[in-house]
Amino acid sequence: MPLKNQSANYPVLTSVYITREKYSPYNSTFGYLPDPDKILKNNNYDYTILRDVMNDPHVMAAAQQRKMQVLQMGWELEYDFSRKIKNEVFSFLDSLEIQRIISSVLDSLFFGFSVSEIYWKIINKKFVPFDLIDKPQDYFLFDNNNNLKLRPFASGIYHFGAGIDLPDYKFILSQNKPTFDNPYGEKLLSRCYWNVSFKRAVIEYWQLLTERYGVPFLVGRYPSAASEEEKNSMLDQLYSMIENNIALLKEGNQVEFLSNSKNDVGGLFDHLISFHNREISKAILSVTATVEVQQYGNYKTSQVHKEMLEYLGIADKKLVEKALNKLIEFYVQLNYGDIPQPKLRLLKKESIIEESSERDVKLTQMGIKFTKDYFIKRYNLSEGDFTLA
Repeated sequence: MPLKNQSANYPVLTSVYITREKYSPYNSTFGYLPDPDKILKNNNYDYTILRDVMNDPHVMAAAQQRKMQVLQMGWELEYDFSRKIKNEVFSFLDSLEIQRIISSVLDSLFFGFSVSEIYWKIINKKFVPFDLIDKPQDYFLFDNNNNLKLRPFASGIYHFGAGIDLPDYKFILSQNKPTFDNPYGEKLLSRCYWNVSFKRAVIEYWQLLTERYGVPFLVGRYPSAASEEEKNSMLDQLYSMIENNIALLKEGNQVEFLSNSKNDVGGLFDHLISFHNREISKAILSVTATVEVQQYGNYKTSQVHKEMLEYLGIADKKLVEKALNKLIEFYVQLNYGDIPQPKLRLLKKESIIEESSERDVKLTQMGIKFTKDYFIKRYNLSEGDFTLA
């Protein structure tokens, strides 16, 4: 039977059938969704615990390497509706600290989500964004409908409860793999938490053993007939050797250096640290050889790892494109209403130049002439680098 004859099913088909009110009365009662992340839950939802994970040198190196896949890209605008609007959008985007903004958006990979507040000013009777500043995740929560809200603030602390509505056109939300159950997103730093914790414990214990047993022991030998006074005097001389590298000993006394020629215990610690570093690399980069060089490897392996990073960059840039296109959408809606908006896309700079050159050749063959200013802006050239024929 055709669907149009089943009018009784219309309300079911056009509405949400499975809701939290049916299956999660707790969430419905308290008006907000708790973050299901176990690391945060066990630490009173304090994001400081994740920020501390980022202080690990290996985590920081892997995070920077992943971000650089997007930060190295250039950007361009696609828009045929109005050259005037396109130039305005290009102008304010060019004035922003794009690298910092991109990095802030990509923080959503590591913290699950990121929120940037838009700072507006009025220029020539138009709302123009002059900055985007990321705000701490601790300030926000999600309600029963997965909408971003501001956490209630009282007595100097942020509380969980019915969130406060955020003003329109003021915030941009970026989420890493959000789901119906978890709008807070997937946090890569949570995957690294235990590896960083265990690694720190290993380094601390290794440092302690190194201080105690990693340096040579001074052993003094005295004659069997030595008095207690002579023994104490020799002990003081050994202390002097450690501090001043000078000793004056009575004839018949001897000093030996005893050192551990084997590093089996140190090698075990080193192996443990390398293991945790590899696990961190897998969590953040899906590969290991790009951050640390193993004893064995080959060119093919390095190429596979390089390709994997490029794939991650292609996926991650969509987060940035979505955020910046939302900013462009806000600008156009505030100043021009509901009309088509320019679209920003990120590309490798080599790809931008290659695509532009092919297009420009075709347009030139059609009779279009470009100005010197166009070539300077489009290809990042200096005025003295070329002349127009």
